[in-house]
Amino acid sequence: MTATRPSAMLGIALMLAACGQGDGKPRAPVQPAGGSARCAAIAAEDYVTRTELAPGQRRDDARLVLRFVQFSDDHILDDDGQAINGASILDPLHPSFEAAQRLQEEYTDEVLNDMIIQVNECHRQYPAEFMIVTGDSADLTTVAETRRFIDNLDGRFDQMSAFETACVAALGAGASAEQIALQCTRFTGRGVADTQTPDPDPSDPSFQLILSRSLRQLLATEQAALAGRAADGSTDPARQTATRSPGLPEVLRCNAGPGCANVALQMPWYVAFGNHDGYLRGTVALVLGVNELSQLTGRHYMFDAHEFIDEFFFTQPIPGPVGHGFNFADMARRLDDDRRNDGHYATDAAGGSVRLIVLNTIIDGVDPRIPLDVLRNPFALSDGSIDRAQFDWLKNELAMSWARGQLALVFSHHPDLTFAEYGMFSSLVPIEVTAAELDAELASWPHLIAWIAGHTHQHRIRAFKVETGIGRNGTVEVPVQCKREGACSGFWQIETASLIDHPQEQRLIEIFDNGDGTGTIRASVLQHRFERAKALAAADDRCALYLSDPAAVAAAISEAGLAGLCLQGGIRPGTPGDRNVELMFRMPDR
Repeated sequence: MTATRPSAMLGIALMLAACGQGDGKPRAPVQPAGGSARCAAIAAEDYVTRTELAPGQRRDDARLVLRFVQFSDDHILDDDGQAINGASILDPLHPSFEAAQRLQEEYTDEVLNDMIIQVNECHRQYPAEFMIVTGDSADLTTVAETRRFIDNLDGRFDQMSAFETACVAALGAGASAEQIALQCTRFTGRGVADTQTPDPDPSDPSFQLILSRSLRQLLATEQAALAGRAADGSTDPARQTATRSPGLPEVLRCNAGPGCANVALQMPWYVAFGNHDGYLRGTVALVLGVNELSQLTGRHYMFDAHEFIDEFFFTQPIPGPVGHGFNFADMARRLDDDRRNDGHYATDAAGGSVRLIVLNTIIDGVDPRIPLDVLRNPFALSDGSIDRAQFDWLKNELAMSWARGQLALVFSHHPDLTFAEYGMFSSLVPIEVTAAELDAELASWPHLIAWIAGHTHQHRIRAFKVETGIGRNGTVEVPVQCKREGACSGFWQIETASLIDHPQEQRLIEIFDNGDGTGTIRASVLQHRFERAKALAAADDRCALYLSDPAAVAAAISEAGLAGLCLQGGIRPGTPGDRNVELMFRMPDR
């Protein structure tokens, strides 16, 4: 069953707009503590000052303009769903298909919750105004995974969902409780704790070769799902999650309060679309028949962008906002018949001195060259892009924020080098706006200081520098026509690692005005303390032998050990210049 947009959501949206909560107008910000944050969650590493865009360093008396938290690629994962109908036969072949059967995938909920605990403690000492998730909240694009993500941040469990509300309405007033449970509730994870698979052994060579790892984990998770295995090893078929989606694990099945392990985030939070939020596994555009087949397994995939958006209107009003950013989409767009154009929005921060512009960069596979929506472009994969209408909206947002004297920040899931033109099937995907065109537009505005993204699961920071009318970042090179001649030096491109993969880190970002014509973006790496998952994630990152690497396969046959063959380690954490950094920029001269 495909959920329709609930009328309740429209009523909420209208009510919020009437109350001034969804219009993007300035509101009183959190008053941040002066000086830079030094909380325990920040990685204990030296800060690197980078001066590619402006000389100098952060002054001791610099004024703090804004402090916020970035989460990205949290990938709340129904690992039982991986075993049943989410795992791909492509996973063992090439790193490009990596999405399933990680050693640490059992603990995505616990890792997110522990990160929330660390962020809350930092927020208590050094108040942040908001947190923003730059995509991939879920992994398999199921409604239950998205509900677990929302529950985790809300410090609640088994909250009602947009999906179930619409589903029950479609069944009609005469539907029985059994019918509602079978056709609606079992797809949401409500009322059912996640079953737990025994931890894999990273020292076992069969968990190092992706092919054998996939087979072993598929069997183990399927067995746990069928048997209703709990964290203590006990089993009960009544707890099975093979034919219904699981909710939060048992340890988090309590509402935030004294003695509850499920802790609510203590600041407003916003969400951006990621490819794993928009179509099956984030890499497959197949639509036809998937949810019909998944009636057997109790998984519902959200192929309609508004199914994802609607869920964020079923949340706690505090800290809010209800809608978690999607409520800021223009009212005309929210109420029109186009269900694909509400994923981008903008709002103000820092008392109106900073404009936050959030893009929707996913390619959902809907292709004007294919007549029916039930069939989508199979080459969409995980690449990014924006269409011309969203690009025009972005240009207008940049122009208005410049006129208002604001600084501007752009957020999206995909950074520029993961846009479609850099993908393996670029010629087969409709591209309306290239990454180079987007870079040039952003660089043409002196007040746009950073583009903040995720997707790559690594820490990486690049300067998009403008000199003599040309913008460059080492790969992209494009002419830039500055909106104010001589005032454009470029902007910072900040990518943040994921919570699903090693090093399982996020960021705290602070913006300072040095009072001398320069500013500083201080980006700090945040670390969780759920050690059980950390060890598995580190092992998973060190050793992943893919069949597409003939040299590694040949070496595996001829050598006794696999340790020297593992090729992925050392990439995702980034260099010191990608981690704890202070990024200098020129304050716009108006």
